[in-house]
Amino acid sequence: MPRNTILFALLVCLLNGSSLQGQGIELDWKKSPDQTWTGAHWNSNRLQDWQVEAGELRCINSQKRDPVRTTILLTRECDPSRGAYGISSEIASGWQGSAKEGSFAGILFGIGGAEVDHRIRSIVHDKPAADGGILAVIHPDGRVGFRDFSTGGGGGSWSIGGPLTGDRGQLIAQQIRNGDGGEGPWTLRLKVVPDSELTFRALLTAHSSPTGPPISSAVLQQLPAHQVDGSFGLASHLGGKPNSNGWNFRNLRAHGDALIAHDERSLGPIYGVQYCLSRNKQETHSLKLTAQLAPVSAEEIVSCHLEVQDDEEWNRVARGDFEPLSRVVRFRVVRWKADRDRRYRVRIRYQDAEGEASDHSYGGIIRAEPVAGSGPIVIGLISCMKNFTGQLAWNSSSIWFPHQEVAEGVASHQPDLLCFAGDQIYEGDISRAEGGPPDKMLLDYHTKFLRWYRSFGELTRNTPCITIPDDHDVYHGNIWGAGGKRGRKEPGTSAQDSGGYKLAPREVNAIHMTQTSHLPDPLIDGPIGAGYSVYSTRVEYADISIAVLSDRQFKSAPRPSVPEGKVVNGWFTNPDFDPVDADLPGLHLLGDAQEKFLDRWALDWGYGAQWKFLLSQTPFSNVATLPPGKTGGITPSLPIVEAGGWPEGEVPVADCDSGGWPQSPRNEAIRLLRKARAFHLAGDQHLSSCIRYGVDEFRDGGIAFAGPAVANTWPRRWFPSTDGGGEKVSPHRGTGDYIDGFGNKMTVLAMGNPYRTGLQPSRLLDRGPGWGIVRIDNKQRLVTFESWPRWSRPGDDDASQYPGWPITVSQHSLDGRKPHAHLAAVQEMDGMTVVSVTREGTGEADQGEGLYGYRLKAGEVWQPPVYQSGKYHVILGNPEENRWKLLPVQIIP
Repeated sequence: MPRNTILFALLVCLLNGSSLQGQGIELDWKKSPDQTWTGAHWNSNRLQDWQVEAGELRCINSQKRDPVRTTILLTRECDPSRGAYGISSEIASGWQGSAKEGSFAGILFGIGGAEVDHRIRSIVHDKPAADGGILAVIHPDGRVGFRDFSTGGGGGSWSIGGPLTGDRGQLIAQQIRNGDGGEGPWTLRLKVVPDSELTFRALLTAHSSPTGPPISSAVLQQLPAHQVDGSFGLASHLGGKPNSNGWNFRNLRAHGDALIAHDERSLGPIYGVQYCLSRNKQETHSLKLTAQLAPVSAEEIVSCHLEVQDDEEWNRVARGDFEPLSRVVRFRVVRWKADRDRRYRVRIRYQDAEGEASDHSYGGIIRAEPVAGSGPIVIGLISCMKNFTGQLAWNSSSIWFPHQEVAEGVASHQPDLLCFAGDQIYEGDISRAEGGPPDKMLLDYHTKFLRWYRSFGELTRNTPCITIPDDHDVYHGNIWGAGGKRGRKEPGTSAQDSGGYKLAPREVNAIHMTQTSHLPDPLIDGPIGAGYSVYSTRVEYADISIAVLSDRQFKSAPRPSVPEGKVVNGWFTNPDFDPVDADLPGLHLLGDAQEKFLDRWALDWGYGAQWKFLLSQTPFSNVATLPPGKTGGITPSLPIVEAGGWPEGEVPVADCDSGGWPQSPRNEAIRLLRKARAFHLAGDQHLSSCIRYGVDEFRDGGIAFAGPAVANTWPRRWFPSTDGGGEKVSPHRGTGDYIDGFGNKMTVLAMGNPYRTGLQPSRLLDRGPGWGIVRIDNKQRLVTFESWPRWSRPGDDDASQYPGWPITVSQHSLDGRKPHAHLAAVQEMDGMTVVSVTREGTGEADQGEGLYGYRLKAGEVWQPPVYQSGKYHVILGNPEENRWKLLPVQIIP
């Protein structure tokens, strides 16, 4: 008897005659409503490529540029050392007519293993690479075969997209195939059994009916354990001509001793939660909480409630409505008692296709507000979450998601508040950016934003957070919002360079809702321009007053604003133009509305505020250097220096994406922060920096701290060829007084430059990644800024920050001007601790000004500084009780 026939007979016997035990699972979509969400057991790659319809799972993308669509099972994995396993699925073509050449569908198995994070395994799709697994598939003619999905790699620094080239995903040569196939639908059965003590055999058959004999088969022998362990799921590649659907799946069944259940890894229908507490005038707090839902069918949501546990009982405190485009449910409690930790849960009642309703919950802890003076208030600063930077492998050597080191590092500090400063997603990260109708485009966004929740959701479900979007969150490389205009391509100018948003208002507004709707209500008028929502607000928490602004939405676009500079993507391409001359009248950074808001906030020390800080996207200086004559596009290709190295000859640059332009509005923003003695937290630049702003003189402004990127492709750097001026602030080179490329004054206190760490993966760790920590000491009125490398483990004996950190400054130093004189000393009087200083005007040309406010420390005796001659009014008050005392007028010559 021929060897192939013997193997075929053995295969039939093994598949039909064996009994597989273990932690099996049987899934189908018979009761699922028609919707995008494939269910809590699955992660679909991408969300927009899959759809449940008429009780089947359908791949609705058969484009060549989007090969091998997958949906990976989350709640089971395979450990072949425990025994055999089997997986089966009923599969049909989802199109009429002929199929595209090379089409196939089936089971993707052997994805990664225990050494690969299960969250990485769940996003395997598109391109084969190490740890990608093996495809056990059926072809349109009914013949089965094993295809390689572990050999490949490569890919650009952004996306892995593009057609599957002829040498990738090929049939594995060592397999033995039998049978002529036949028409579908088919039942595809895979069994993996021990071949010896060290190797395994994979057996694959197709059947024209669930109980019928095989019509085709394939055998793959002597597979090592690492090729058959790990995760598995379903795959659809191409489909019908010309642009019809891919393949359909009716079910998945998996059984066997090798199967291990992980039901705790299920995902949805609630993906995650963000919440924020802010004090109100009723001596309680307002709680706003946003739950992010999967792309479920809106019609099947019966109710959405927020419940809180008190005395072992769950009580309903708010109801919310599902918003279909953003797929969020928002809750508000206006009188929240924040004196203790309280358990909460979001409870969604959802009905299936047969009208049977079930409850789904997702919960966490609403933290008690920290008590001022009981210890430092700890803030985590996180931004710029790139997931892939090239050289594809489906493991942590290439996929930086889920950023476990950063999530654990931040958690180790036990933060009281989290600040996510932008670029929670990158629009073309791993998979290409999807345009098209808003619903489809936003499913692409949700595919990427889900990765953020899977990385940091355990933090946000239990810790209050402030989240703001940056340019990549709204599918821009750079953005100049221009007051909310719609960005359109113009002759010789890209839509991005023309200013405004490329996405439509309802798309941007949906993104804003996913990231900022848990914040207190906006305190400037909106929508703006063509209809874009705003989120500028203030958060009053733990005796800290926080201004939350967008330094993008109102910012002028440089190309139309400064035509002489011939700006492309924020860089001046006219070699004869000096960027210092780009400070033209009428340009905006924060815009009039946000400047007025910031002025009011700076002088308002109510709600028990003892500190103030601003959170926005980017610092108000351009802290970066490049070789002379180069623009930002060269940044990723510049050599990373050795530790302690210094490339000579670099100069400060002028990048209009930074907050250093336009200069006059930049200076006004710093003056307003100075009124509040506020520091500035930001992200965006990928380069961790701590600087002191200068306006008229060096060091006359406050402090800005930009945290390191979680992971990045664009490692900006600060290697000035000259030494910094002024009094020495650090032993490290590159610190001291500098002029940036726009002519702005700044004093560099510390810098987290990229350098060769000697650690792997170098493409991640040599680019200055990590997180920031801010510690606010209310007793001593000191603030400390910490910049932690991604590889550091706080608490370990050898844990260390980036060189030059930490940086500690006093609250009083956040107004860095040298006083002209001091007013008479003031101190607390009958519970009144807030000092407000106003300079009286001298006439029509000088209307006077509110100089600043400040809350005295306990027992503090303080002489308020003034900066010019004049007549000054000092008011001492208690804003929480609306009690004020006007002190005698003081005249300073």
